[in-house]
Amino acid sequence: MTLRDRISLTWRYGKAQLLIGAVYNLVCMNFLLNGMSYAFFVDCFIIKALVTAITLYLESKFRDRDAIFFYVNLGLSRRKLQISVVLADFLMLAILLTLVLVFHG
Repeated sequence: MTLRDRISLTWRYGKAQLLIGAVYNLVCMNFLLNGMSYAFFVDCFIIKALVTAITLYLESKFRDRDAIFFYVNLGLSRRKLQISVVLADFLMLAILLTLVLVFHG
């Protein structure tokens, strides 16, 4: 399985989590651009952890239980997929906020 395939499957698995995370990331970036203090940078990550936990819980409750077997049959475990989605989500937030601080602040 190539890296492109893994990225595609991760996107397919965690599309809802990544889209909710992207909206949150853009809101945090907008607040920082509009003059929020730099302490807000840390607050963004703390609140991001709570939003991610709530989203993962709701997604696990409402996801079709048989849908995970598609990924398991491809050799990907649920835990690895969740970790890759959460890491990609937090990485996007870190990159966005770092770019705002470097270029704007």
